[in-house]
Amino acid sequence: MKLLFFIVPMVFAASAADNFELEVSRSRILSHQLGTLRVDAQAVTFQSRDGKTRITIPLRDLREAAVADPRALRFETYDRREQVFRARSDAPVEELAKFLTAHVHRPVVGHYPEGARFRAAAYHRRALGGTSGMLEIGDDGIQFVSEKPVDSRTWLYRDIETIGRPDSYRFRVTTNRETYVLELKEDLPAGAYEFAWNKVYRLEGRTGGAVP
Repeated sequence: MKLLFFIVPMVFAASAADNFELEVSRSRILSHQLGTLRVDAQAVTFQSRDGKTRITIPLRDLREAAVADPRALRFETYDRREQVFRARSDAPVEELAKFLTAHVHRPVVGHYPEGARFRAAAYHRRALGGTSGMLEIGDDGIQFVSEKPVDSRTWLYRDIETIGRPDSYRFRVTTNRETYVLELKEDLPAGAYEFAWNKVYRLEGRTGGAVP
């Protein structure tokens, strides 16, 4: 079962670091149901203004959360029920992605700024077109910072299943949610791939770890 929500102007609670509170409209066949969407450390909750509808998704029940696209914020539970929210283009998806990453056990599809040790210009190809940006490798994860925010990603090492370099011109990141392939516009800095490899496969401090 899929529920589609339309998010209208956002109203933040006292601290974005603690929770998000949004005025929303739930799309129905013949009408729209107004209400409030709240995201905090316990759950994602929708409450209609008329008091007739309340939907609560405990964060522990989230199998997937995708907040890279403000027009398609997706939350899927372990029983494969998906809730989809549509936000305004200025929705704070970076803050929401960072918040969820800190509170949800499963990987979160999204992006937020992190420090980087290595950078290289890259291109992400889509079925129709693509987007340019920077591949960034840091202490906590790998990022693709795109000219189009919807294509930006932050992958924590804990959430990455594999990385790979099919050849010297491509870089691949795979999580349980997606496989992201970047075409490199320039050579990776020396040691960048080995650094990321050791982080992903937890080889830091070991000797003899081979990097393909």
